[in-house]
Amino acid sequence: MAQGLSKILNPDELSIIVNTADDFEYLGLYISPDIDTVCYTLAGMANPATGWGIKNDTFFTFDAIKKLSGPDWFLLGDIDLATHFERTRLLKAGKSLTEVTRLLNAKFSIKHHVLPMSNQRVSTLVQTKEYGVLSFQEYFVKHKFQPIVQSFKFEGMETAKPTKDVVEALSNSDSIIICPSNPFVSIDPIISLNGLREIIQEKFVICISPIVGGKAVKGPLDKMFEDLGIKSSANSVVEHYNGLIDFIFIDNIDKEEYKISDRSSIIIQSTDILIPDLPSRVRLAKEIINIIKKKI
Repeated sequence: MAQGLSKILNPDELSIIVNTADDFEYLGLYISPDIDTVCYTLAGMANPATGWGIKNDTFFTFDAIKKLSGPDWFLLGDIDLATHFERTRLLKAGKSLTEVTRLLNAKFSIKHHVLPMSNQRVSTLVQTKEYGVLSFQEYFVKHKFQPIVQSFKFEGMETAKPTKDVVEALSNSDSIIICPSNPFVSIDPIISLNGLREIIQEKFVICISPIVGGKAVKGPLDKMFEDLGIKSSANSVVEHYNGLIDFIFIDNIDKEEYKISDRSSIIIQSTDILIPDLPSRVRLAKEIINIIKKKI
């Protein structure tokens, strides 16, 4: 979705705020999975087959690590490793995560602003039935999101602050778009930062549902809903964001789920929200911008 918007909006018209609660240290390296996925996608480097990493990357280093019986459950490609080495080096040299992201984006020729939500560490912890508390990457990658989810906690949220760039981007925006990401672990960490929910509530907020026909477009969201005793549906996404969003795009397949009486004050519009390629991403981005133009 961010890629589609980047193709029709100028760099000064779009800022992309990214969750960093999935960040963790692995093999001594600072890994920022969400930032890297967004940046690689904007740079045209992303691997479309996996949804993570760099296309045509190789894994000789991790093959060697495996032979040495080192930890290899979180796979990093050889080219991808360069990003993590450089990020770790710059952070140890005293630069903030925001500064590091800006420097790396310049090397990737990314023109639009990609903003980490905070320069302080926040870590998503998943309370599971089988293993107790797991870090998000342990739950998601190491255990392949099979454990039953009972709750989420954002460790460090009490002291973390949104960056100045994030606050300014939200405060100065005409509209805020919540992309079709997991509300529990990709969006909630951002809006839970001190003061951000209040800023967002003052704006015209559009959301794109990450659920189509009861299934997650990508990742474990549908299973998370079910584990928590919530029906996996576009309606559950609406209820999750109730009081925060003004408008939501749902997929055409879900439009019969709603009756006029159910809509409350949230405007619900159906369209084709599956965006597997660039033309479809640009098409949906144009639909979103057209709605915003009518509201501002």
